[in-house]
Amino acid sequence: MSDAPVQGTSNGAFDASTIKTIAFDAYGTLFNFVNPDFHRAVSVILAEQGIETDIDAFFEKWVGSYGQAAVWAADRARNAGGAGSDHELNGPLPQWYSTHEIWRRQFGVAFEHFGLHGDGEAAADYLRRELSLVDPYPDAHDTVEALAQQGYLLALLSNADEDFLQSALSRARLRFSIIQTSESLRAYKPHRAIFEGLCLRAACEPHEVLYVGDSANSDIGGAQNVGMRCAWVRRDERPLPERLKQPDLIIDQLSELVPILCGGRS
Repeated sequence: MSDAPVQGTSNGAFDASTIKTIAFDAYGTLFNFVNPDFHRAVSVILAEQGIETDIDAFFEKWVGSYGQAAVWAADRARNAGGAGSDHELNGPLPQWYSTHEIWRRQFGVAFEHFGLHGDGEAAADYLRRELSLVDPYPDAHDTVEALAQQGYLLALLSNADEDFLQSALSRARLRFSIIQTSESLRAYKPHRAIFEGLCLRAACEPHEVLYVGDSANSDIGGAQNVGMRCAWVRRDERPLPERLKQPDLIIDQLSELVPILCGGRS
């Protein structure tokens, strides 16, 4: 019999009783803001700036320009490493930029590519406001509260700036004992430094931490790289990259964590 995880259940190798800390990604995992929402936001930004262009083409370029605008850009060029490469996972940490600055640079790349005169700073400001006001998934609050009542140490680990993430958490009434961000750690998922920083703060060994996230590369690949257990919240139909090991859990909804993890503590 295959030991690949079944959606909503654990695989045979996963022992919930060994987990002391449950750490969550933020956007796309707890907060309902995914790729179509970014597309909508970019459309609004262009409209507000009076820019007429092919929205889909601009958005595709904006997304694709992350590699040119992000902290890994120079390292990728030197080491020919794509997303999830060993260098991105384990190499020397590059210079750190805020998420806001990366967005600003992405818009700059996209504006230049299409010969448009846009305001990258204003565009990044709009995204910051949007992500500070985003709603959580309907089951996020109850799931977090149920796990806290079972005595788990709950943490949040996100590629995000402190300002908009803290605003979103306060608005959603989501409470965590530990909140770590790319800004506070000066590192970005999937690099091992950000996951090891979380383990250090939680005073746990990696195998005692379950990381819950929606991104195969940033969340699952990064957590697996340091030996964490993983729960993949599969928000769309994209398959898991073949280079990654199967996650310990595959779930469609956050609420599916409760019977698996709370049952493991009884």
